[in-house]
Order: sequence, then C-alpha cells, then structure tokens
Amino acid sequence: MRTQRTSPASLALVLGALILASGCSPGSGGETAESPAPPTSAGTATPAQSSAPAPSSADPTTAALTLFYVAVGDEGKSGPAIGCGDSLVSSETGPEEFTNQVEASIVALLADDEEELGESGLRNALAGSDLEYVSSMVDGDVVSVELSGTLSSGGTCDDPRIIGQLEYTAMTAAGTGEARILVDGTVLEEVLSAK
Repeated sequence: MRTQRTSPASLALVLGALILASGCSPGSGGETAESPAPPTSAGTATPAQSSAPAPSSADPTTAALTLFYVAVGDEGKSGPAIGCGDSLVSSETGPEEFTNQVEASIVALLADDEEELGESGLRNALAGSDLEYVSSMVDGDVVSVELSGTLSSGGTCDDPRIIGQLEYTAMTAAGTGEARILVDGTVLEEVLSAK
C-alpha cells in the first residue's frame, strides 16, 4: 500500500482555511480573533480618528521636531514661497521626548523668543508674540490648533510669516495637508486682519 505525502505548504493552507472558517485565532482556545487596526504613522489621521485629538502615543516618543522659520526675500528658493517674497524653511530640534507631536512642536516654536534662529539668517516672526498652546485635533487631512494669548505682528509682510510658521509646523507634526490655527477661538487670519 502506498502512502501519499502532503507538502508543508498544503498543510498550512488547509489549517489556515479551517481556522478562518471556525472564526478562531490559532492557539487561542476558541476565542475569536479581533482584526488588528491598521498601523498608522505618527501624526496621520485615519477615518476612525476623524475629529479626534491630535495623535498622541501612550508611551513617550523621542525624536527631533520640525519647526519652520522664514528666509526673508528668498523668493521660494529654499522652501514654500509665502507673503512678501519670502520662503519657509524647516529646522530640526535636537531629540525631544513627547506624547503628542503637534503639541510638542507648537510649544517648541512658541517658546523661541529670539528674532533669528541662531546664525542661520532665518527669521522668527513669532518672537514678539506671547502665545500658548491650548489643544489640537485632527479631522481628516486638517489639523486644528487652539492657542491663547497675545499676537504681535510687524505688519503686512509679517502676517503671512506668522501664519506660515504656525501652519507648516502643525501640518508637518500632524502629517496633514492643511492646518487651521485659532487664537482664543478666532481664526488666526481674522486676528491678524483686526490688528
């Protein structure tokens, strides 16, 4: 009498089909398996996270933060063009520990009260403002950041610099394509136009 051999691949397929058909996870004594949520990168929103607080992790993460400053008169050569022929240029901090990357990035940007970023020649249009981070939330591809305090602008050319620094820093931290910044409940552009 001849014995037929089953290949390990065939055996694995049969076992996998039986496990799926029974609705049980392998080696789980009959408990049904929950499908794991798809992995998301830090700062990105999935439909399940819509209208949720900005992504944060339960465990602290250590990484460099990306903050944006202004290259005055650069005409968009070094980064996104804004306002009066300027560019926004990203700069990385040293490693920082955080649980919410949007909060950490905005807090770091607002804490910088120097008008220039070291010897880089990059300008900080937020240096004269006294703003504090309140909260942030991601809804689809938009991150909203609520700030409180006093906003100080040097005029027509400073307005887009302030908007750009805050929006690009928030979008980069959240992994979104759009940012909405509020100061004491009012949209940033409206606060600036009232000055």
